[in-house]
Amino acid sequence: MRKVGYAFIKNKNMFWPASFCLLTVLITIAIINLIVGLAVYYFDPTQEIYWHYLSPYLIALVVSIMLISVLRDFYVFRTGGYSLAKQLGARRLSLIESVPEESTALKITEQLADTFLIDTPALYVMPNEIGINALTAGFYPKDTAIILTWGAVQNLDEMELYGLLSHEFNKILSGEAAENTRLKILYSSLTTFCQWGSKLAKRGFYKNGQVREIKFETLYVSLGALIWLIGCLGLLITRLIKFLTLSGRTFKNDQKTKRLIQNDANIQTLLRIYVHHSGSQLHSEYAESISHMCFANALSPRNWLNIHPEIEQRIFELNPGMIHELQLENLKKIKNQPLFNLFRSLEEASVDVVTHWSSPQPLPLLRLSPISFAIKDAIKPLNPSIRDNWKRPELIDRALQTATGSREVMVAILMIRQYREFIPAEAEVSRAIVDALLNLDGRVHIAIFHEACKNIGGMPATVSRQFLMKLAKIIQEDGEIGLLDALLLERVKCDLHLLPVHTPTALEDVKPSIVRLIDALLHVQQINSDSQLEVREKILKRILSQAELEFYSEISDEPIDLAEILNDIAGLQLRERISILGVAEVCLWNDRIITQDELDVLELLYWRLGFESAEMIELMQKKNSLMII
Repeated sequence: MRKVGYAFIKNKNMFWPASFCLLTVLITIAIINLIVGLAVYYFDPTQEIYWHYLSPYLIALVVSIMLISVLRDFYVFRTGGYSLAKQLGARRLSLIESVPEESTALKITEQLADTFLIDTPALYVMPNEIGINALTAGFYPKDTAIILTWGAVQNLDEMELYGLLSHEFNKILSGEAAENTRLKILYSSLTTFCQWGSKLAKRGFYKNGQVREIKFETLYVSLGALIWLIGCLGLLITRLIKFLTLSGRTFKNDQKTKRLIQNDANIQTLLRIYVHHSGSQLHSEYAESISHMCFANALSPRNWLNIHPEIEQRIFELNPGMIHELQLENLKKIKNQPLFNLFRSLEEASVDVVTHWSSPQPLPLLRLSPISFAIKDAIKPLNPSIRDNWKRPELIDRALQTATGSREVMVAILMIRQYREFIPAEAEVSRAIVDALLNLDGRVHIAIFHEACKNIGGMPATVSRQFLMKLAKIIQEDGEIGLLDALLLERVKCDLHLLPVHTPTALEDVKPSIVRLIDALLHVQQINSDSQLEVREKILKRILSQAELEFYSEISDEPIDLAEILNDIAGLQLRERISILGVAEVCLWNDRIITQDELDVLELLYWRLGFESAEMIELMQKKNSLMII
């Protein structure tokens, strides 16, 4: 406590917050005294409304409770942010006992601490909060704690977590985290009643997170609501003071974080919250008292005088065109939505948007039969190390040593995949390279394609777009396109820096895209048509509702843009992407041998959706070996 008190005295910036807090306390006591005075005057008209016989006792009682609250918070923060984490019921993360998502958060925290040369803050997670949010508490770097919600850990990918944690590190570096902690202690005198009321009311509903039935549940709820109502006066005044003094700093912190990390990761984090069904709201009884410490609004968006501006405003301040692009994307997707999903408001938008590379028109249909080499080759996937070290003709090795030759090899491989039996005489491709590739095992072609991608070198944006357009026209020359060819094109876009940054999307908005992806996956499989329809129904039952299942019962024959579909699905929450891949794996390859083309598709699909694929490839290879035996 002595240490915390010294921190208050040492910080000169706390003069005005302390003055505002004292003013707020005086206003609150005066209003409570006035309300009680009206009641006293009703029973005894001889008493003054502003000062009556209960005033000394009432003021003494209220001041005592407020002092006890402040002293209690002083005691709670005796060890800095760690104590607040314990008070919130947060669990400390450790590398040994963490799930993969938690390990990612720990790794990013250590990297940021090393970058900014400060002690690594302790990382905690609030297990019962599904909203995406974070807060930082503590007076000094060595006792600082960053507290994440479970929703943030489970739903943010690595880039989005980086943006969230960078924002919290900016607070530590600027001293705002320590200031927020002091403000939490100062204003605890005015938020205590609401916290007590919320705790008591929750006892009537829950015990350890489980709904329960007890004989005194009505009493708990009623008494808790009454105490909460009494505390609302101090709460509203506190919120007003915080709104007037703190509401302008959120935009400044966003801009400072963007300059600090020199990228748009925090925009990605805000976009994820924008589409998340629970937003950033916390349901803890401490949400009001810690709202000013959080990354985003911890209270309901419908509450008055929220300290943090709306997510749309923050995104607009960081990138004015982003919200308009998001709205236009929603309008573009609306044509694919079932009728029962269309009855919702969309703001009209008319703004010039940066033109990204798009697939050549007209768009192709989905290829209904897989492109593959002889079944004896396709049915046996090669071990990655064997495929990478496969002996190749000298002509191919020489071509891969130059950027021009690598591009020529890529064109030849896609030509062979498209035409198979013969290459048109007018095709702009080296016949010698085509012949050399045809003399190789077809399973090696994709490995050569990946190597060629790494060697194409830097090109001007215009030339890159032209080359990408050339490849795209090849893979849809016959008016059809397959998933493997589309994924190879996405790989090229990535190496040419033309891969668009995924925009976070909600599951409901991209269900049409998920269905088209499942259809594209099915047509890569070496299984007969009847089995394909059975597997399709099995997969869709795990993803869609019954009404949606009927709507998507037939395979669509409309033109398809697989690049746009993959980008939409890449914007889903982390857990949703894992779920889709998991369902596909279980339904497609759980009881059968995977082919080389299928393994290539799965590897590239993992990569495109933001996951490491090496362990998955090794697992599939082992499963294949067991099934063959």
